[in-house]
Amino acid sequence: MSELTCGEILIESLANQGPAPVFSIPDGTYNILFKWAHDNAEKRGMTFVTPRHEAAGVHMADAFARVTGRPAITVLGAGPGAANGLAGVICAHCEDIPMVVVSTTRRTDLIYPPRGGMQVFDQKAVFESVCKFNARVTNVERIPELVGTAYREALTGIPGPVHIEIPEDIMNKKIDTKGIEFTPKVDAGALQSAGDAGAVEESAKLLVESEEPMIHAGAAVIRSGAWAELIELAEYLGCPVTTSPGARGSIPEDHPNSIHTACGMARAALSQSKLVLAVGCKFGELDFFGKAPLWGPTANQKLIHIHISPERVGVNRKADVAIVGSAPVVLRQLLEAVKSLTPKREPHKRLKQYRDIQNMWEQGLRAKVENTDAPMATGRMILEARGFFPREAIAVMDGGNTSLWSTHYNKILGPRRLMWTSEFGHLGTGVPFAIGAKLASPDSPVYLISGDGAFGFNLMELETARRIGTPFVALVAADIAWGMEKTAQQRCFGHSDFYVNCDHHPARYDKIAQALDCFGAYVETADQLKTALKEASAANVPAVIHVAVDPVANVTPPGAELWVGSHTTK
Repeated sequence: MSELTCGEILIESLANQGPAPVFSIPDGTYNILFKWAHDNAEKRGMTFVTPRHEAAGVHMADAFARVTGRPAITVLGAGPGAANGLAGVICAHCEDIPMVVVSTTRRTDLIYPPRGGMQVFDQKAVFESVCKFNARVTNVERIPELVGTAYREALTGIPGPVHIEIPEDIMNKKIDTKGIEFTPKVDAGALQSAGDAGAVEESAKLLVESEEPMIHAGAAVIRSGAWAELIELAEYLGCPVTTSPGARGSIPEDHPNSIHTACGMARAALSQSKLVLAVGCKFGELDFFGKAPLWGPTANQKLIHIHISPERVGVNRKADVAIVGSAPVVLRQLLEAVKSLTPKREPHKRLKQYRDIQNMWEQGLRAKVENTDAPMATGRMILEARGFFPREAIAVMDGGNTSLWSTHYNKILGPRRLMWTSEFGHLGTGVPFAIGAKLASPDSPVYLISGDGAFGFNLMELETARRIGTPFVALVAADIAWGMEKTAQQRCFGHSDFYVNCDHHPARYDKIAQALDCFGAYVETADQLKTALKEASAANVPAVIHVAVDPVANVTPPGAELWVGSHTTK
């Protein structure tokens, strides 16, 4: 017979679910986990990463899951640690990102109901609203079972965070392990489900009979790993593909069937098509709620909607045919059904028109910024970055107006190559996302495009990146202000004579990076930026390039008017 602490049983149960990073700051309630890590982490494939702030650690776990499709783990200390991490968990919840969140509490004699102990609040109740599964450890023999259930919940249906709470006295209690049964690894592939055969057959007939169908991909295509099936079906039907902003990269944006989400041709395609196949789309605000005029009216446009969750089918936009199932499985079913009805088709006649106009749009975007220098437009900075990094690089976006510029100027050329909180718009994710992405894909170059406001939220995580050896290149578009708030105030006040509480004190982010033993460079011109990109990449340490962008031009990024003018549920 052997004895283990409950904390060791917990971490062994987590390790049984497969190698994964654990993001956690050492804490007196669970230091036993760090002792386990010292003795066992390397042989079990568990990397312990210590961030400088709990929310940043959760964001790192978020990015790891975005790149790999597998949950990472965060451990949050009792009270303040859990409170700090909550912001990151909310972001993951809103973005459908799987992760396992463990939080400790103080001793059982101090909590529920509280009796005046420090660092006590009802953590389980708070996390319950933003986690798919929420459990408190009360029976230590069931810890492996709780972990297995948590992983299944995180990966089943719409993915998301799950939460396990464990009091510190239980965490550190030693028990005899006789009778403890460790749960086998959850097979994510076995959790996928097929769509109704009749609905698949009906959808295939509609797609074949329609003269010009099209496909619209939602973020669930990325989350579920359905991009290969999506592209094969689009190529077989010869139809255009548009994406939600969060689904960018599900089809490379230089693919012949792709219509860029920010291009007016995406809106034209969606409004003109008589039949749209929407895959993993929630028809939320970034899809303009599926309403005319940016979509076709329901009387003239049929909709086939594929989603893993029946609760998301029919929200904001009525589906003529609904297929509930896992996107990769349903798309394979649909492709086979289509193949049985028609040979492979030539590209639709409108597809070339869309692409030709899109090419003109891209040329126009380039023409607007390519001659700007000292100060350069933010778009020029992004064009230089996209031209420098290889197509397989992972791009991270962070900021308000900077993200609008990035959406237009930074092409995404592969799946899971974009890290961005498209649904929640959470500022400060950039640096931790870059770290999590690099941990998930060490051989992929990672670059971050961030506004200076957003960059300031978690810039101390540069120290984390330097310490753990996760190099990336951050381009900070420094307009020395809250740029998007200037845009909003200009709309509100009707002029740009003054802004209220938007300007920052000038800061040199390159010097901050240098002080943290990272690479730093300050640039004002495109030639300086080209040199800095080469030097930053060669440095093989976290790198920050402070780019002095045009603060006036930054107030009017491309796409801002569409955002304001079309977001209505009516």
